[in-house]
Amino acid sequence: MFAALQSVRLSFATQPVVVATQAIAKGDTIARGMVELRDIPFDESLRGAIHTIDDAVGAIAQVDIGKNNAVMASMARASPTVPQGHTSVEVRLASAADGLLPGDRVTLSGAVATGSGAPDGSGMPDAVDADGNPPATRLSTLSSDALLTTKPSKDAQGNAVAVFAMPPEEAAIVLHAQEYSAVIATVNRRP
Repeated sequence: MFAALQSVRLSFATQPVVVATQAIAKGDTIARGMVELRDIPFDESLRGAIHTIDDAVGAIAQVDIGKNNAVMASMARASPTVPQGHTSVEVRLASAADGLLPGDRVTLSGAVATGSGAPDGSGMPDAVDADGNPPATRLSTLSSDALLTTKPSKDAQGNAVAVFAMPPEEAAIVLHAQEYSAVIATVNRRP
């Protein structure tokens, strides 16, 4: 009898679940109008759902979330904040930025040509060496642990740009390097 009553009780029990009111693309920041709280019949599979609007708003979608889908905690993570002692700079990327998500920790590298220095003092090597050969290149680490703070976008020229937080010294190096070299982002880790 107890088991029968328990199953009847569970069939009427509900739980609050955050549901997408529109499609949310991977990498988008979830805004208040994109989700709503609904009472849904209790289901064990929804234990991992987000249960309050405040926990969802401001989070970044880690996957595409369809309209009317429950928002699971694994589908969104908190928006990153700039750590104390760091600054944020916009970086023009030569590497593909589509797979980058806010909160990713990346290494920013630049191509550095080896060989003779530029006669104009720009720091860029001559186009060719004395034998007519182009200079060799190598990657140089500009920032070893930059934090991506926003979803990458395109600038007016169609270049991929993203805002990264890093120590000021590294930010100055990255800003200078991107004037002369392609900047490449490599994901170190995801939160």
